[in-house]
Amino acid sequence: MSGLGVEALSKTFHTPEGPVPALQAVSAQLPAGQIVGLLGPNGSGKTTFLRIVTGILPPDEGQLLWEGKPLTRALQRRFGYMPEERGLYPRMPAAEQLLYLLRLRGLSKAAAHQAIHHWAERIGAPWLHRPARTLSKGMQQKVQLILALAGDPLALLLDEPFSGLDPLVASEIEELLQEEARTGRLVLLSTHRLEQVDHLCDYVLLIHQGKVCLEGPVDDLRRRFWDFRYEIETATPLAELTWPPEVTVTPLTPYRAQLTLPPTYSARHLLETLLPQTEVRSFAERLPTMREIFLKVTGQA
Repeated sequence: MSGLGVEALSKTFHTPEGPVPALQAVSAQLPAGQIVGLLGPNGSGKTTFLRIVTGILPPDEGQLLWEGKPLTRALQRRFGYMPEERGLYPRMPAAEQLLYLLRLRGLSKAAAHQAIHHWAERIGAPWLHRPARTLSKGMQQKVQLILALAGDPLALLLDEPFSGLDPLVASEIEELLQEEARTGRLVLLSTHRLEQVDHLCDYVLLIHQGKVCLEGPVDDLRRRFWDFRYEIETATPLAELTWPPEVTVTPLTPYRAQLTLPPTYSARHLLETLLPQTEVRSFAERLPTMREIFLKVTGQA
């Protein structure tokens, strides 16, 4: 199976107050060549999951597979990882830090220089000569991203990669990650920006209280949770129309509304009722957003 396989992964942290289960028998199949959104409330186990996949933390139980075979330490070293915490040396120029860290990862000096130059141009980072302490949060974010991207990684594992980025830079990074996924890489990103998931992610893994509570392609999930809502625009003001009593009408403008139909009431029947009264300029299913699905599944609605 192409991509990252996760089989019954468990991890418990032991504290003076007692054991704290972070992951409980987490299983998933995350496809390569797609952007996978790793979602969950704070404390759900997302960062622990990423740290186990990268080899920073060992699991208590379970195993990881890559392309259907056990994930080895050698393969884990080929994963590009961007942690949420910014661990840059404040007084050292960013370019020197990148060179040092890439050399530790096994790149030759020439290959590391080439990778730094390539990605600095690609994501717009002409200030790498400056010490990290003089860089904004967004700039430091780019330094960490260069480190993850350099060295032709098998997969990209990114923990809150858009934190601190302005909308323009965030849009550029989105485009870059889409390009990386199109090359066949798995791009696994943890994010709290649920509005971003709808247009950026192809696939979702939702962890809640250390357990998988939702997994699958974004389009399939939105279809699965569809609750018979539609959006309509009419040529006649909504208030002048006669609506079937079974239909719940929520006006958005004088001419546009969100409609909720009972499962047994067909959209065709509704249109047959409306068309003698007005021109219907648009009529479409209103699929739920990933934010709405997230809130429903985690009980936070």
